[in-house]
Amino acid sequence: MTVRIDPAVTAKIIQALASYLKRDPASITEAHHLRDDLGLDSVAIIELLFEIEERFKLQIPDQDLPGLSTVGTVAAYVQQRLAESKTESKPALPKPVAAASKSKAAKSTKMKTKLTKTTSTKSPSTKKAASAKSVMASKSKKISSGKSVKKKVTAR
Repeated sequence: MTVRIDPAVTAKIIQALASYLKRDPASITEAHHLRDDLGLDSVAIIELLFEIEERFKLQIPDQDLPGLSTVGTVAAYVQQRLAESKTESKPALPKPVAAASKSKAAKSTKMKTKLTKTTSTKSPSTKKAASAKSVMASKSKKISSGKSVKKKVTAR
């Protein structure tokens, strides 16, 4: 049984090819071989597949590249991957929209909290400098209050 390829998928792929090759989309068919008929070399095929990944929001693993030789095989592959991603991304039970936005807001709040904590914590060298300043301040208070201090205090 052959699977019918969605014309919209094929049209997007042909459009990507046409813009890359600077050709009329009507001059490209599903039967065209990427190398033999359209003259694409290996670098051009990789660039084209990158464009297809961008347009369809999917990733094409390197091991799948050898099977993608014609416009039709690329379209069939993309359609299959899109169908797989739809079945993988379907949740068991639909979530209410409000709950989804709340979880995004909660994640955002957690991230902001983490950023605040990491930016507000002092590094060990900063802590040493702060404690040295407080020691110096307390020593200078003793000196100014009239008590004599025999040790010399040096900041590190």
